[in-house]
Amino acid sequence: MSGKKKIILILLIIIAVLVLTGCLRITADDLYFLPEISEEYLRLQAHISILLSQGAEFAPPTRGPNRQAVQLRDLNGSGTNEVIAFFSVPAESVLRVYIFELVDGDYVIADFIEGVGTEIESVRYVDMDGDGIMELVIGWQMGSALRYMTIYSISDFHHRLLVSGVEYSEISVFDVTGDGNDDVIVFRMPAFEFGAAAEVYSLMQDGEIVKSEARLSTGIESINRIMTGRLIDGTPAVFVDSEGTFETGSLVTDVLAIYSGGFSNISLTASSGVSESTVRHRMSSSDINKDGIIKVPTLRLLIAQSETEYFAIDWYAFRPNGQSNLILTTYHNNFDEWFLILPLDWRGKVSVRREDSVPGERTIIFSYFANPDGLHEDFLQIMKLSGENAEDRARSGNRVHLLTEGASVYAFELIASPDSFGLTFNEALIKDNFRLIYSDWISGSIT
Repeated sequence: MSGKKKIILILLIIIAVLVLTGCLRITADDLYFLPEISEEYLRLQAHISILLSQGAEFAPPTRGPNRQAVQLRDLNGSGTNEVIAFFSVPAESVLRVYIFELVDGDYVIADFIEGVGTEIESVRYVDMDGDGIMELVIGWQMGSALRYMTIYSISDFHHRLLVSGVEYSEISVFDVTGDGNDDVIVFRMPAFEFGAAAEVYSLMQDGEIVKSEARLSTGIESINRIMTGRLIDGTPAVFVDSEGTFETGSLVTDVLAIYSGGFSNISLTASSGVSESTVRHRMSSSDINKDGIIKVPTLRLLIAQSETEYFAIDWYAFRPNGQSNLILTTYHNNFDEWFLILPLDWRGKVSVRREDSVPGERTIIFSYFANPDGLHEDFLQIMKLSGENAEDRARSGNRVHLLTEGASVYAFELIASPDSFGLTFNEALIKDNFRLIYSDWISGSIT
């Protein structure tokens, strides 16, 4: 690459960083003019150009929340952003993270961190002890599967190694201890005689790192999703959805929290080494009703009116001692992308069936039964409408429009009088309890 092309590339990267971080604001009128780069950033560009001319190559982190080759962060709480740039040096087989400090209008190299590996996997900026100075959590990729984490303290722009060479599969950041400061959580898959585990690294006020460890379920093969939230009593907790081979399903949730002074897997069954109460098929854990408490789902087969199986989903939340409580129940129509929170008095008294006989309408009908083998009496239908006049059809007759999402229109109709059969249902309740489905509740994802 020619020197001119390198400079253009660097300028574009810096402009992108400034725009993404909100430091450079562009209006519609600005689009007609070339952006003016400050003298400080022109000098920064010159410093980076020198590094590139000496054989360095950009090596942005490949995963995690921060993936730019050049990043802006206020590392010391001064109100001024430092510049963190990521490089590989092929001739020396090293990776380097440079920190540029703004001094008298010029960005100068204040420090650099050097590591070995094929690439920089991730970087996180975490104030672990509440002193206003960021710690750098860097993941180094070593080949196709092996990763090591290091944590550095950046005080007066001189890095100090706090944690070194921790093998991991995933990294998360969360205030597990509840002291107001973020902790670093490392998840490790099974290796040799060691089982899967999670380790929490906390930084004390005196600069000491404290590590705590909790086991994950025996038999997990991959981590699907990591969620952070709270238990029933407000205790911070980490919920790890993993896939594996278990007697009653392929998905398990390990609930990790501080309990009795230590970091513990509170959902684990000691005899089997598996969080047996959370083993299931499909459905990720979720804060489904948005109250800050993470719930773990369990599928429950409903009484059927046909050979087609329909399920309700019972959502359980945990207490610090590992006891779980049923919080709410839902019916999910994944095909039509909606769900309904079911009143608790529907339990064991309601069946479900689908009817798609009307073009442009897909309908789920809820029915009451006093006896599973007896008469099923319809009382509610929820429909997804599409095509011509969908909005009008959603309001025709006794139908009540719920919402419109793109080309899809959702509506419902009470077929029986409100509160018939001793069940709780009325127009206000259906409106309040209807939700659209987010796809990651089914597929799972790393957060």
